[in-house]
Amino acid sequence: MVADFFREELIFLLMALFVFGIATYIATRDFVPLNPKRFLPLFALFLLLGLLAHYNWRKAHMEEVARAFEAGKRIECIDKTTKLGGIVIHKGAWKLEGDTFVNPHFYRSYNIRQCIVGE
Repeated sequence: MVADFFREELIFLLMALFVFGIATYIATRDFVPLNPKRFLPLFALFLLLGLLAHYNWRKAHMEEVARAFEAGKRIECIDKTTKLGGIVIHKGAWKLEGDTFVNPHFYRSYNIRQCIVGE
């Protein structure tokens, strides 16, 4: 679970650390009139809760797309290599291997994170 969290949220964790570093730098300067150091733990908790909420949302989205694919619903994925901007995936020729949609007759695969359930 922890390794999965770091794999999924690494870039967002780095951004949160960067923002927290800036906040810490500003809070510890002499020219800041109040004592905001006492708010740094609250700010860190806010960032951590945001990361956990994003992780849970992303995992729920991935599970929703996987369930819809298994039920035979239409899945739409982002494809920036075509002028259309997306591709429709159906259960027939496509297979879900881990978190990736693959088709032996198609030149690329699509990560489940880039897909939504079509109507």
